[in-house]
Amino acid sequence: MRAALLPRDGRPVGSPVSWSCRWETALERPEHDGIVALLARSYASTTFRRGRSWAGARPELRVLGHQGGEVVAHAGLVRRFLRAPDHDTSVLVGDVGLVAVHPGRQGQGLGAALMDAVAVALDRLEVPYGFLTCDPEVRSFYTRCGWTPLLEHPLRSIRVDQDLEDHRRNGMLLPVRRPAAEWPSGRIERNAQEI
Repeated sequence: MRAALLPRDGRPVGSPVSWSCRWETALERPEHDGIVALLARSYASTTFRRGRSWAGARPELRVLGHQGGEVVAHAGLVRRFLRAPDHDTSVLVGDVGLVAVHPGRQGQGLGAALMDAVAVALDRLEVPYGFLTCDPEVRSFYTRCGWTPLLEHPLRSIRVDQDLEDHRRNGMLLPVRRPAAEWPSGRIERNAQEI
């Protein structure tokens, strides 16, 4: 999959971005180092070490955007079940994390192209929903990309630092193979560490 990177005025910027989905076991250390370089620029408060391009749960699949030999966009995905305790059920999701666009290339449509590639990857994984968590200040970006805020669904989750986080309303849902109307009401529990 290839996408030309266009700024808001429609003029092409540099070389096209090439997109790929890579299984975690297929990535070599130099590829992890390229991902680490991008994530370190994007997540200043999180420490990424050479060769270790994850902070919490290790992704099983990566969506990568390369431009001129550099990783300029990244998202990690892992399939897991989220628990809906009010309904005594669990829901399979493609949990998405470590979403990053090179700071020098933001505002040019690359983030939307990344989320389009994430949606394609989630469909190929045949999960009913995509799920991610985000801070309120970036919620509108994900909404523009087709994600629905789960404001009526308190989330209990294990953070990257291993602490339990309770009652946040920061979940976002992407209907992939099931409609959003079928998502269970009430609380959600991610009984695993976030990506």
